[in-house]
Amino acid sequence: MAWTTPKTWADGDIPDADDLNTHIKDNLNALSTHAHSGAAGDGSAALAPISTVTFANQGSTPSAPGSSKVAVFSESETMKVRAGASGAAVAISLATHTHTLAEIQTVEAVVNVPASPSSTSGNVGIGTSMVTVESATITVGGTGKNAIVITGVFTAANHTGNTDGHTARAQLVWNGVVVLVTSYSAQIDNNELCTFVLTHLEPDVAAGSKTGTIQAQRSGGTGDLYAWYQGLALLEADD
Repeated sequence: MAWTTPKTWADGDIPDADDLNTHIKDNLNALSTHAHSGAAGDGSAALAPISTVTFANQGSTPSAPGSSKVAVFSESETMKVRAGASGAAVAISLATHTHTLAEIQTVEAVVNVPASPSSTSGNVGIGTSMVTVESATITVGGTGKNAIVITGVFTAANHTGNTDGHTARAQLVWNGVVVLVTSYSAQIDNNELCTFVLTHLEPDVAAGSKTGTIQAQRSGGTGDLYAWYQGLALLEADD
């Protein structure tokens, strides 16, 4: 039943049956079925301002509200929502709720273990520009967003034949973006070692293929440093 803008009456007007049916009966029928759509006679589509809404518990879970609709209700003193034509009822989490993280998968890069830190064969040379020491790629699954823990480790060696006075620093790169840089440079003299361990938590990672990398750079001294015992692990977790 459509809403009709009520007639403005003037002195002497005598309503007939059509007037009474259109402007009184039909409009009252329209009010009895209106859905607050914002259309004329239906009331505002926004119920505001509202300070408090008290919900009575449902005796049972209500039916799905239908396409493009969301139902909000209380069941056993728990606020729930149900969306769409066939969506299940989902409890609205309280502010004090907790999550238990579970490991989904772990991807580890190949760890290079040379025979000696003094050897340059098979090791990654660390020069004056940032160089990739190790990297790994993980395919994040699911339709939501998960967390990734990135851990990279390597030992920088100043092998025999180099001079003293080398310094080194390291950084973690997540999907092309630097996410962690060591705040200091470690001095590594001739025949000395320095181990770097970097860990970073990347939250809200969308599904898809992602790459983590640990990189290093040196300054000072003569001759490159070399990375050995390097490795990188990517751990995907969800609640």
